Amino acid sequence: MARKTYKNILIVKMSSLGDIIHALPSLYALRKSFPEARITWAVHPAFAKILPELPWIDEIFLVDRKKIKDLKYLLSVRKELHSRKFDLVIDLQMIAKSAIIAAFSGCSTRIGYNDAREGSFLVSKPISGPHKHGHIIEQLLDVMRYLGCNCDEIEFPIRDCSKQEETVKAKLAQHGVNGDYVVIVPGTRGEEKKWPIEYWGELAKEFSALGIYTVLSGTKNEKDLSEKITGYYTSSYIVDFVGETDLLELAALEKMASLHISSDTGPLHIANAMHTPIIALFGPTKADRSGPYGNDNSVILTAGDGKMSSIAVSTVYDKAKEILKL
Repeated sequence: MARKTYKNILIVKMSSLGDIIHALPSLYALRKSFPEARITWAVHPAFAKILPELPWIDEIFLVDRKKIKDLKYLLSVRKELHSRKFDLVIDLQMIAKSAIIAAFSGCSTRIGYNDAREGSFLVSKPISGPHKHGHIIEQLLDVMRYLGCNCDEIEFPIRDCSKQEETVKAKLAQHGVNGDYVVIVPGTRGEEKKWPIEYWGELAKEFSALGIYTVLSGTKNEKDLSEKITGYYTSSYIVDFVGETDLLELAALEKMASLHISSDTGPLHIANAMHTPIIALFGPTKADRSGPYGNDNSVILTAGDGKMSSIAVSTVYDKAKEILKL
């Protein structure tokens, strides 16, 4: 039976950073299979910059997270979406807020991936495939397989960050970084996923002793973590870069890094999408569902008892030296 052709498609995946990165291979498969379709992606403004523009996405539709419970605002969103006359909506989030956007599109053909929560199944048809209990990237790709897409390749079409590379190089130079560097991201959402801050300090100290630059990265509200690390051990080889990059500059920082080390956090998935060598520290969350995927340069270290403190500094350091060929 011939595959149905769609001409105007809405993807709904509004947050968070890591979740949006996980959805990019689905965008890749969709565009490859429907090269003539107009594709719109609904996203929260905070994450819009990471999404690619043409030829991957025709329009990035911003949904204000702070206003999503405001009826007047939602009615304006409904009017805007209706005017675009979508013939397919793909909800890759499948929670209440994404279901609202899917319903307000006015499109009668609405599908999403199998993990339907908060009543989203009442709006969009959940699609189950062979990877229902597998990695989230493959679960999302099962939706594309349902549409007849070829999903043999795992590709992450992130927006080009070539211009930002020059900006980041200049910023790093201001901090004295003039060679290869390792990106460390000590922060993450959820205390149970954090590696002890003193472990990060010890790791940075070990790199410093080898003359390797450690660039600490994260959001402005994680500045306390980087200050604890730099307070633990002061060295010109330990650079506090926390809060100094926007989203595309972060992508450039990760792309140029020799190695990325962190627990389960958004920047980890950006590094993975860039095929940067990775050491990912996992404990309570399952790496086989949400860990680095499609990157031959990734190494996952898992806490044996689920407690992040059980991953020794020496284990991470030895693996890093192996990757960096030291």
